[in-house]
Amino acid sequence: MKRRDSLQCIPMTLVTAGGMLGSIQSKAQCVRGCSGEGGLPAAMEYVGKVKDMLNSVRSTQSEKILESAYAIARTVIRGNTCWGIWDQGHTHTADIFPGRNGEPEIVTPGYDPDKAKKGDLVLISYSIGQETLDDIRKKGIFVIGAASPVNGDCRQSELLGGGQENIRVRPYADIWIDTDVTSYGALVGFPGMPSPLGPESGPLYMTLFWMMLADVCRVLAIENRSVPVKGDEPPLARDAGRVKLADPLMDDFFDEVMLEFDLIGAELGAMRKIASMVADTLLGGGTSYVYSRYSQSLAAEGTSRRGGFMFVRDTSDGNIKGTTGDSVVMGIYKPDDEADLKNLDDFRKRGVRIASIGPVSRDFATPDKQTVPKQTEAHIGRMTDTYGLFALPGFERKVCPTSGILVTTMYWALCMEIMEEMRARTGGDLPAVYFNGVLRPSTDYGYNRRMRVMQEGRGY
Repeated sequence: MKRRDSLQCIPMTLVTAGGMLGSIQSKAQCVRGCSGEGGLPAAMEYVGKVKDMLNSVRSTQSEKILESAYAIARTVIRGNTCWGIWDQGHTHTADIFPGRNGEPEIVTPGYDPDKAKKGDLVLISYSIGQETLDDIRKKGIFVIGAASPVNGDCRQSELLGGGQENIRVRPYADIWIDTDVTSYGALVGFPGMPSPLGPESGPLYMTLFWMMLADVCRVLAIENRSVPVKGDEPPLARDAGRVKLADPLMDDFFDEVMLEFDLIGAELGAMRKIASMVADTLLGGGTSYVYSRYSQSLAAEGTSRRGGFMFVRDTSDGNIKGTTGDSVVMGIYKPDDEADLKNLDDFRKRGVRIASIGPVSRDFATPDKQTVPKQTEAHIGRMTDTYGLFALPGFERKVCPTSGILVTTMYWALCMEIMEEMRARTGGDLPAVYFNGVLRPSTDYGYNRRMRVMQEGRGY
């Protein structure tokens, strides 16, 4: 849509703001009763849309993804730094954190202009300022880029405000991966709620990130090189089965993620128990929290997020909240993390109801000792594992986990079921959903302020 065409949708008065909101909402298919897809569970409709986006990127951008992996590998071999401003949801560090099982020590989060130098590489698909782009160009740093929903490279960037539509990464990129993300950044529309629910950038860009790193590690192994791998997986035995190095690994990683996505449907019963728990909390006047040990992971993903609920509050290690009448959804990345177990006990002592999302196994074996999933009201995530997928020659541990992708995807699938549960229990009232904060309905016409009034008045 051209800018002058989009202007025709912009209200001249606040009363007509629905014209622009409706135009945006129509771009995301609505759940049953609106899109005509009938009968498909809301959770699986979201998962299906994420899969469609990923399949589209894979079918058109595989060469670019593999080319990116080789560029990163060359940077590592030279001894230069690979900087990462790569979208992993609401942050660019959601799936790379201290002790992350299966993460090869390749990408340095963020970008430091005092340390960056020629010969370095930077991955960019996250919000970034013009000053940083200018520094990158000045130093001749290699750029692997993709669109961000809050920069001018995305589809329908004319709907952005505050000058964000003028910040573009593509002119600086040496490799560009076209993902077709849009400025509203969420996938599933519900009748009566102008903002679609369910951001796609976390599952989409995390999958691409690990696809690239899978083949970076393969190339390094071919060159008889390796890097340390984070986590507490026991070192692999010398005679452990190792993957073959002749063919790219990104397709194997992609296929595994798609299989795990399909298995989300096998846990809809538990997902609906969690949705019921959250609905009990909201309708009882309590607060619904989302937790992860590190604040930049699921705790950040679930709060103040474009295409996410306004009622959710965050809590993380060192900042535990809640009391009787509240509930929490714990996002975990291994089943028996000591900090998670300690915080679970804290939630229980406070009288908080607890559910969880994440792997229940290590190397597909359930630990005999106490775990988070064994102690919560309901748990989803049995299809994914704590460790990485690939055992490579020279690497001490398996690389490239799927659990971060699945935790994020299952969380947003859960939100679809929460929306359905709340609609059913209230006779049609819907929880307030954020728009992208830089979309003009938010910046110019106060959409998010109006949603906040709705949320504060009802508790959801």
